[in-house]
Amino acid sequence: MKVYALFGPSGTGKSYRALKVAYENDIDYIIDDGILIYKNKIIAGTSAKNASTKMKAVKLAIFEDINHRNSVREVIEKNKIDKILVIGTSKKMINIISQRLNLGNIYKEISIYDIATKEEIEEAKKSRLEKGIHIVPLPTFEVKRHFSGLLTNPIKLLFKNKYSEIKEVEKTLIRPTFSYMGKYFISEKAIKQIVRYEISKFDSVCELVCVYIKHSKSGIEVNIEIEIKTFEILRKCMEIQEKVLNILEKMTLLNIIRINIHVIGFVKK
Repeated sequence: MKVYALFGPSGTGKSYRALKVAYENDIDYIIDDGILIYKNKIIAGTSAKNASTKMKAVKLAIFEDINHRNSVREVIEKNKIDKILVIGTSKKMINIISQRLNLGNIYKEISIYDIATKEEIEEAKKSRLEKGIHIVPLPTFEVKRHFSGLLTNPIKLLFKNKYSEIKEVEKTLIRPTFSYMGKYFISEKAIKQIVRYEISKFDSVCELVCVYIKHSKSGIEVNIEIEIKTFEILRKCMEIQEKVLNILEKMTLLNIIRINIHVIGFVKK
């Protein structure tokens, strides 16, 4: 297995450039902050960005827990990986990860200072320091499934390799749990009030019967019971889902796993 090492201090933009490095070197697998990524999907591990403290995040990132380590190691062995990119804050960190996951010796070392300008690195540091924003080399839908941090917004980049092929990739900006300034809390009552207000704008809904919230580690699930007065039930429910999802993400920044619309009654016009 050829192990590529991308290293540099925290907040210098490594994850931002990870997919570009992988694309240029024909690498399909990435180890980043405790997870194993295959193309645009997490296939093993637990993200350090889900940790509640910086110390727990570091332990996850270097696979200190034996169960975490073994779960990722098994997937690597099963997939018979020929190339892998490991991201870390230093050569020492990457060597620790490589040893714990039985990856072997480093084939190629890549410093962030070799692939990013001084100005780009300073801008990345500023973004991390002032906004607590991290970049995950994954599309938004994958982030929603696995991360408990606050989702901000996705960015899309076009990469060009040595064969002049162009590839579009998506990365997502998040604020990890351990980067919050104090506790972040939004009451269920506030969430329900937002939902009720938005649904009141739909003429086709004659009554909002109930709103209940289901919490999980990666976000919340919103269940809405309504009585409706239109025969276009499916289309109208999809409109409500989209509207509620957009407004909740915009106003609360919470990860919304699912919006379930339950039509429990039909009222003739």
